[in-house]
Amino acid sequence: MSSGTTATVARGLRGSALSGASAALLRHAVGVSVGTMVYALSLHWVYANLITVPFAYAGFTYREASPQATMATIAVACAVAITLPARPQRVSHVMLWVLFVVGVAPALLMVAYTGYLKADEAVLASATVGVAFGVATVGTRLLDGRGRSAAVAGHESLAGGPLDLGPFAPAPGSDPGRRLPPSTALWVVCGLHSALTYGVMAATTGLSLRFVALDDVYDVRAVYKEEVQGDNGLLGYLLSGQANVVNTVLMARGLSRRNVPLIAVGVIGQLLLYSGTGFKTILFSFPAVVFIALATRVARGRALAPGVGYLAGPVVLMVLAAGADELQGGLLWTSLFARRFLITPGVLTSVYVEFFGENPPAMLGQSVLRWWVDYPYDRSIPMEVGQYLQPGGALAANANLFADGFANFGHLGVLGTGAVLLAFLRFVDWSARGLPLTVGAMVMMMPSITLSNTSLPTAMLSHGLALGTLVLAVAPRTGWEPPSR
Repeated sequence: MSSGTTATVARGLRGSALSGASAALLRHAVGVSVGTMVYALSLHWVYANLITVPFAYAGFTYREASPQATMATIAVACAVAITLPARPQRVSHVMLWVLFVVGVAPALLMVAYTGYLKADEAVLASATVGVAFGVATVGTRLLDGRGRSAAVAGHESLAGGPLDLGPFAPAPGSDPGRRLPPSTALWVVCGLHSALTYGVMAATTGLSLRFVALDDVYDVRAVYKEEVQGDNGLLGYLLSGQANVVNTVLMARGLSRRNVPLIAVGVIGQLLLYSGTGFKTILFSFPAVVFIALATRVARGRALAPGVGYLAGPVVLMVLAAGADELQGGLLWTSLFARRFLITPGVLTSVYVEFFGENPPAMLGQSVLRWWVDYPYDRSIPMEVGQYLQPGGALAANANLFADGFANFGHLGVLGTGAVLLAFLRFVDWSARGLPLTVGAMVMMMPSITLSNTSLPTAMLSHGLALGTLVLAVAPRTGWEPPSR
């Protein structure tokens, strides 16, 4: 074959590849845009028709948005969704999708009709949060490079191919045919944390394996909060890590290995925590972990628009909750799933922007800058905003990481939060090198959700983000595949 013919063939192959990539990008853009618009319409309908009237006392107000503001906020949400990875290949990709659907999308979309902001303020707030989250999504993809992803490496390990063990690679000169034995560090970390958590719990609130009805959780929760105040505050820090990370690791290992006893240990551990605290998020952690495992597997396949699977999750959840409430009467399921997980982050973003747009910024005066900055309030940020919503009450209005950024430094704080989130996600990916993607996704699922109602530093220290990252770093890189028959 002549050199001219070879060059022509090469150009044709490159053109075909570019054409295929362009078609895939177009499918992703169209798919997630349609999915985002369906999500936006579903969220608006549930909020306007099911939430605002019965929960108006808690600040869930509604004002019909102008067509211009509505189109602008939906356009921002669609643009942000397009920047998300089409097929997640790293743990950070899954975390970004989870954070988008449970926290960022409601914040982008609901500012236009919660009634707290004027149309121009709402659009500006939506655009600022969109740009800040875009810093994390685009930055993560640009920094991924051309190397093989951890997900691909993990997939190859299950198929018998090479495995990138990252920080756990064999020492130079060692026998390359030998596989590293599963590290005991994971079980040491999980065992010590479990012993400390359940030990402190037994000495304070007590251990009880009983199923608490959803209508009775508030009584149990009140007793628990009374117990953890004062000298027993340590339990609050331990319990979140146990529920969000340690028990989740046990369930993830059990699901990966098809080990029913190990799954049972994780589930029973969650029931013990739920029985003693009444926290409903603990009760639903197992189905959430199973869902993210399935969604991750589907998204890595050849689906038309894998990101639509993540967007479809909350829409299906809202529809099922509304249907269940219609059948049995009341708003239990809509309040539990739609209001608690999706709508509250959107409403509180508007509240934070209004409150701190008219009052002095906190400037991390209760955090890392407490020695250099005079904090302008008598209460913590969530309690101060809670007093604004319900004067005389004891509401802790915990908002998402971007609302917290606005509370501290305004719009610049929101953008800075996006940069810090990007840096943290890169560290998570480094810690998860060599692990199958599904495993990392299951471990970081619940800690990622907490970012929808708390700041990044608080989620790291109190809700398992830091512990989850540690677990990813010490977890064995082998042994996650089902046992051979």
